[in-house]
Amino acid sequence: MDMANTQLSDATHILAYIALNQDKSEIKSSSIAESINTSPSLIRRMMSKLKQAGLLNATKGAARPSLTKDPDKISLLDIYLAISPDNKLLNVDEKTNATCPVGSVIPDVLDHYYQEVQSSAEARMAKINLQELLDDVQVIQKKSQLI
Repeated sequence: MDMANTQLSDATHILAYIALNQDKSEIKSSSIAESINTSPSLIRRMMSKLKQAGLLNATKGAARPSLTKDPDKISLLDIYLAISPDNKLLNVDEKTNATCPVGSVIPDVLDHYYQEVQSSAEARMAKINLQELLDDVQVIQKKSQLI
């Protein structure tokens, strides 16, 4: 059972793809989808969320999306908040057995720790910007071309 949520990864990929391909005459959702290995309709839905969050300029029918800000002004936290509907990295199972000594208290115990994890993760994501990620992509691309 795969429980991995890749929305943050995919949204970041979308913004990076757009930023690194601004010199192209058009950037189609199908091209981005091919890069992510997913469907163009999923890309369009994610781009809509990024647009609603003020991170992306995109016009339906026009294949010229662009970032609304410089990449160094877009944090990983901005991207996360744009695509994460409940803004929670970890979720507690609230349907545990209330008559069980463990089941009756574990949701509250975990909730406390999960909130700590959430706060720490958000603080760190706020310090990572899209430009850093773009720089890393380009460094790795150059290294792989040398091999």
